[in-house]
Amino acid sequence: MKFSLMRPALALGVAVVLASCGGGKATYPVRVTVVNPQYEGLVLSTNGQDFAVPKVATPGATYTFTFPNAIEYGTVYNVLPKGASSTSAGAQPAHMLCQPGSIPPNTGTAGQFQSIDITYNCLLKTFAIGGTIKNLKGAGLVLINGSTASSYAPSPTLDASSVPTGADITFSMPSAVTWGETYGVTILTQPTGQTCTVANGTGTIDQAVENAGSVTNIVVTCQ
Repeated sequence: MKFSLMRPALALGVAVVLASCGGGKATYPVRVTVVNPQYEGLVLSTNGQDFAVPKVATPGATYTFTFPNAIEYGTVYNVLPKGASSTSAGAQPAHMLCQPGSIPPNTGTAGQFQSIDITYNCLLKTFAIGGTIKNLKGAGLVLINGSTASSYAPSPTLDASSVPTGADITFSMPSAVTWGETYGVTILTQPTGQTCTVANGTGTIDQAVENAGSVTNIVVTCQ
């Protein structure tokens, strides 16, 4: 008799517990920390949700947000810049490239980890600088960018027999230059038996350079 009275009470208790839990699957908020978004334009997306990441006031600072809608247990997520594909980086900040950290990954299944916490790291773009060397005959030419150790020497060593008269040599300095920074390519060492001069050797990595993709108009002329 006692057992028959307990069954309705037990069923009621289970119903109350299920109701309090919503009777559905557990849900997981998707939380993202973006490091160093110095410019606006980054839009991150996952599971039909977009979030426009604002720029930070101080370079190197972080911005953390949570997507408006949590996702259910077992749901696959993949936090990517909006429109990203194998051929496109997607909606990135101006002058920057943001990529996900490897730990934890930006993709997975809700419930795979205790929580979904993703990190994106943003870096200013860098651009190659270079151009053309004209009429180089002697060995020993060394170019340098500013006072840094980023120098260029033609390799293998060039001499009159290896460079036809009037032939142009295309070169690129070994270290790229970051957006917004200036560069100044000068001659550190002159080649044997020649004097070389540099044209278009100075400049700033600006929007025009970003549009072009690199600096290619530096001209070194040797006499």
